[in-house]
Amino acid sequence: MKNNIKDIFLDVRGLKTHFFTDEGVVKAVDGVDFTINRGRTICIVGESGCGKSITARSILQIIDKPGKIVEGEMLLQKNSGENIDICRLKSTGKAMRKIRGKEISMIFQEPMSSLSPIHTIGNQIMEGIELHFGISKSESRKRAIEILDRVGIPKAEERIDSYVFELSGGMRQRAMIAMALSCQPNLLIADEPTTALDVTTQANILDLIKKIQKDLNMTIMFITHDLGVVAEIADDVVVMYLGKVVESGDVDSIFNDPKHPYTKKLLESIPMLGISHKKRLQPIEGMVPHPFARPNGCSFHPRCESFMPDICDQRNPTLVRLRKNIHVRCFLHGGMD
Repeated sequence: MKNNIKDIFLDVRGLKTHFFTDEGVVKAVDGVDFTINRGRTICIVGESGCGKSITARSILQIIDKPGKIVEGEMLLQKNSGENIDICRLKSTGKAMRKIRGKEISMIFQEPMSSLSPIHTIGNQIMEGIELHFGISKSESRKRAIEILDRVGIPKAEERIDSYVFELSGGMRQRAMIAMALSCQPNLLIADEPTTALDVTTQANILDLIKKIQKDLNMTIMFITHDLGVVAEIADDVVVMYLGKVVESGDVDSIFNDPKHPYTKKLLESIPMLGISHKKRLQPIEGMVPHPFARPNGCSFHPRCESFMPDICDQRNPTLVRLRKNIHVRCFLHGGMD
């Protein structure tokens, strides 16, 4: 059963984002496919360096040089019914600027490096509101105060004039969320927004994001390496390894019936609150390959317990559909190109 076209917000197909360096080409995102459905939370998971954040930044066309989107489609379906291929837009063009903030917004991992230290948080929130809605400064300030209050910043009418260095870690992240929400985006991308926070603050931020989604019927793309977080908030899951999607599906299928050996090892190696382990946690053997020394064939085969000689090390598996919206890239389930 395929997704209803009306349910799809963003359809990513064959996305490739490469970095052209003096040492060679880094294929950070190398043919990624997934669909983001309206009103749902999709989590992108995988070890550091697998391409999660670059995928998110590609969607907003904010790739730092020498990176470049070299191939693929990212079909955005607006509420008006208009379809736009983000890959075909200029990163600095008017059309892309209209999408950033208004259609799609992003919470970055570290507020201190993403928020300006020389402008108040209020001015930074108001800038986007004025740009996209064309309203007066007094009206945009009123909206900014309402948003700061919505994200749980106390005394918002006073805090609006604070600078980022005057806020605690949790308050900075809330300010970042307020900025991302300021133009009422349809899709909120959250790039590991709780990584640098203590456990209690992490829980508060996750609760806030879930409440915002419920109140605003917002679509969320959540990037994380924490499968405990995924179990708590996800509707759909995309597992990435070395720039490729190796498995995707609904959260229950991924956790209860994983198909790819990498997904299985992730679940075995990471402790998750509320999920009991009858045996000791098992680390994934080996390391993620260096980007300039990718193995032939399936990228995971040097670490895979199900490795099949002369197959996995010689051929690249394709992403195959098993049932409904369950996809896997592995020769154990077909995948012959």
